[in-house]
Amino acid sequence: MDIYIKGTGIISAAGDNSEGTFLHEPPTYDTDKLLSKEPNYTAYIQPMQLRRMSKAVRMGIGASRMAMQQAGVEKPDAMSLGTAMGCLQDTEHFLAKMVTQEEQMLTPTSFIQSTHNTVGGQIALLAGCYGHNLTYVHRGHSFEHAMINAQLYLNDHPTHNILVGGIDELTDSSLQVMKATGVYRKANSTEQILNTNEPGSLAGEGATFFVVDKNPSEGSLHIKGIGISTPEDTAAAAAQLDKFMQQQGLSNTDIDLVMSGWNGNSSGKEFYDNINERFSASSIAGFKHLSGEYATASAFGLGMTMEIVKHGAVPAHMLLNGKQPKALKNILLINSYGHYLSIWHITA
Repeated sequence: MDIYIKGTGIISAAGDNSEGTFLHEPPTYDTDKLLSKEPNYTAYIQPMQLRRMSKAVRMGIGASRMAMQQAGVEKPDAMSLGTAMGCLQDTEHFLAKMVTQEEQMLTPTSFIQSTHNTVGGQIALLAGCYGHNLTYVHRGHSFEHAMINAQLYLNDHPTHNILVGGIDELTDSSLQVMKATGVYRKANSTEQILNTNEPGSLAGEGATFFVVDKNPSEGSLHIKGIGISTPEDTAAAAAQLDKFMQQQGLSNTDIDLVMSGWNGNSSGKEFYDNINERFSASSIAGFKHLSGEYATASAFGLGMTMEIVKHGAVPAHMLLNGKQPKALKNILLINSYGHYLSIWHITA
């Protein structure tokens, strides 16, 4: 793949990476959902504009501005976003108005702001980016397809940069629906959720953005490959991992760090137990006890990888096997959301 991350912006339940204290302290909570800790947006958005923005739009603009500031970019050449649910809050508001007003005299504002590409459009307007701008809505592979699109764009425009992001928000209604379908746990969870083995995971949300280009530089993160699949069972998922490792020319002992998408859901335990055994000599870190589970959580996992490489060590409260990596040359990010599996090969 050969594309490079130059800047990262994270807004999550664990905080945001604009703060120097980001992830210094282990999390403590007892809740059924992890909502994003939103920063003071006035550093990125004018107050008059801010008051009219939904949560998803605020998070998207804030995280994208953090990424662009870190990369030293005022206006990206292009944009590529991934979201599974879009601006869910505005969608629910519009549908509720349809019912209460019996489909009469509806204002179009909530509908206009509820479309999945609203976040991308708002970022582009504020940044003055009028070029390539696509939003991918592919459930658990939304962010992965946004990054693959970034690679294709940069292959055709090797001197450009592109802003890539993954964003999803959580609402009370979506939480209840996902609990009823068994995706999220009905009871409260604590920061020990990764040490449990029960049905369902901890609900989450967040926005993570990256500035990506084709030019290697000091401190950049190199994405060498992405493998995506929808395996039917643990054996098929393990076969996909084998295939990806072969394609990347990697052996188990080559991996310094595994960023594990284990979320505590018993349905995925067998696969992640296999990963822990397979890479027992490597450092294994978890991130979903920080962000919660959501369709584009792989973006948060990638953002955490960038933070780890930047600081040269894994925070102790993220380690799943207690091993600090001796080096950070080859990193695997393995994430699953339902039956959507993605595997990333990253080098520092």
